Amino acid sequence: MLFRERGYARTSVDDVVAAAGVAKGTFFNFYPTKLDVMKAYYAKVDLDVAHCRQQMNPGSPTASLRAYAAAVEAILLREGRLMLELLDLAISDPAMRRIDDDSGAADADEFAIFLVQAADLGLIDAAVDPVRASAALVDLWAGAVRAWLAQPVAGSLADLFGWRVELLFQGMEPRP
Repeated sequence: MLFRERGYARTSVDDVVAAAGVAKGTFFNFYPTKLDVMKAYYAKVDLDVAHCRQQMNPGSPTASLRAYAAAVEAILLREGRLMLELLDLAISDPAMRRIDDDSGAADADEFAIFLVQAADLGLIDAAVDPVRASAALVDLWAGAVRAWLAQPVAGSLADLFGWRVELLFQGMEPRP
């Protein structure tokens, strides 16, 4: 993908159609704007990340969340610096921000289900509100990903997210 090689901002629609060997009109039949290509790209990456989340085991919540972070790290590394541009667009462009907000809400719903399952197994205090805890988990996740993507020399996303998760789960441990 040219965007991955050159970056979104440095790749024009003319570059894309020349590389694909299609007419500019053909491009616009599929994507009304260049930004729509990034929206489709975001949706694909988001599906890959959702698949990783579906692999989490509520019987081992902190280890599963670390494994989730490691799996997502592999996706982000595969995509390279384009992920930073996608993050910038999610912050600066209202349409991309809405897509990112919707994705975060879906993440929160899935994390809430995961936390309910962990609570049902007695691994989280029954008094913990899974909706509020999942909102905290999404915030921790977003902060860890942003910090990890911004590092000039990337460490481990699993480690960066993992210690945050461990602190959160210490506060959610079942009370005697």
